[in-house]
Amino acid sequence: MSVHILLDNPHNFYTNLDFIVGRIILSLTADENVSAVVVKLEGESRTLLAQTSNPQGLGPYARRDSRQTIAMENHKILYKVNQVFPSLETGEAGMAYTLRAGKHEYPFRFKLPFNNGCADPQNQQIAAGSGFAGLGKALGDMQQMSYMHVKKTLPPSLTGFPGEAEVRYYIKVTVQRPSIFKENRRRTIGFKFLPIEPPRPAPTSNEAFARRQYSFGNMVGTAKKKGMFGKMPTSLSDTPPKGDLDARLPSPPILTCNEPVPLRLILRKTAESPEQVYFMGLQVNLLGSTEVRAQGVNRMETSTWVLTSLTGLSLPVGKPTDALRSETLLDSNLWNQTPLPNTVAPSFSTCNLTRSYELELRVTLGYGTPGNIQPQLITLPLRFHVEVYSGIKPPAALITAMASRPVAPAAAVAPVQLPPRPSAVTATNPADPLYPPQLGSTQVGAFDEAPPSYEDAMADEITPADEPRREYSGVTDVDAPGLDEKGAAPSYGASQNGPGPSGPGR
Repeated sequence: MSVHILLDNPHNFYTNLDFIVGRIILSLTADENVSAVVVKLEGESRTLLAQTSNPQGLGPYARRDSRQTIAMENHKILYKVNQVFPSLETGEAGMAYTLRAGKHEYPFRFKLPFNNGCADPQNQQIAAGSGFAGLGKALGDMQQMSYMHVKKTLPPSLTGFPGEAEVRYYIKVTVQRPSIFKENRRRTIGFKFLPIEPPRPAPTSNEAFARRQYSFGNMVGTAKKKGMFGKMPTSLSDTPPKGDLDARLPSPPILTCNEPVPLRLILRKTAESPEQVYFMGLQVNLLGSTEVRAQGVNRMETSTWVLTSLTGLSLPVGKPTDALRSETLLDSNLWNQTPLPNTVAPSFSTCNLTRSYELELRVTLGYGTPGNIQPQLITLPLRFHVEVYSGIKPPAALITAMASRPVAPAAAVAPVQLPPRPSAVTATNPADPLYPPQLGSTQVGAFDEAPPSYEDAMADEITPADEPRREYSGVTDVDAPGLDEKGAAPSYGASQNGPGPSGPGR
């Protein structure tokens, strides 16, 4: 017997409200007794960290007393079951059916929900799995109930931390056979998932900005030696340029997967000087912080994506004769043609994983006169706390349904929500020199979390999001052999479809 899963019209990735439609194909070389064919749609958020049992051990006894153990959490964030043979209306549990030799096809259809399901006690019990004499199920129940669960939008597929943290989605089929001498046959395929983004605020002219002052040192009396023809370079004045550098993003600062950074750089003149300011270089980095949690043990992993790296420039900024306090906008065509790499996942938070981002800028300036740019260069660091959105907008029908949903008492309906939208004001640490003041509109307050989705109950009434399918490299689609009896997750390889993050241990 061979088991295969074929998806109809497979997508590069799937999102909330999408239908996953396909067929299970059984190829039999001889008659087989089968009790059921079950298809499952599953998602897991796994974390695994090392912990020391006696971290306070000191002196020569520390090594003897300390013992390293493993902290692990596996949250079933998605679990849906569909029995495709026999039908639940006509079949009876425990019955054996004889399938004739040949090919048999069984269609299946799932609709991806909005929110994770690991907080649902029923899902915890079903997904815990079964083992010999029910021992595996009992242990699974105890383990799941000991975890802390949150109910939020399903997180994106995530790899890049082998053996430590991953979010995976897959379809699993199990062909159950009644004979104890014949094991069940299984087959699993993985798919990539990218969630619908929360509703964005209406566009405005408000901007969040980071500001840094710059000032060049006085270099009078440091003229170069005579040249070949005995001419001396023009002497510099005793009033080198001074000014402010502004980095600006739309407020609230939101970046979108597979789209360029909407960054503006503005230089403001704050002192009179006869010298010219030059734009010499720019580096834009996206810094990702992934908090990994497992049974009270936390670890922060950092990743860096180099979005733009410009060196060797000598572009004049404004003119020395410009009025005081005048502003010059740098040419954004130098950096706004490069989209975010397809390895960047949107910001998310789930039971045991949280991903957040910062945008780091390093702007290099110089000064001098045409043909005589001084060797003195200054590099100004700036940072923004940003949110990264998937770029998949929620369907208009969903927004309308959420706006008109009935208001239920808080005690009767548990809060179920899409991810919170970021506030319009970017918080900073005033003691950190890398974080100059960053301001947004004071008229736009923090947004409430997106509305609860009784949407999962009415999901069949809402059509999938009609958005272009972007590139996203979260996990490679694999047609893997079946899972073992304990329900271990399939092993996938990380996709390398685009520039990846760099960081410790990568």
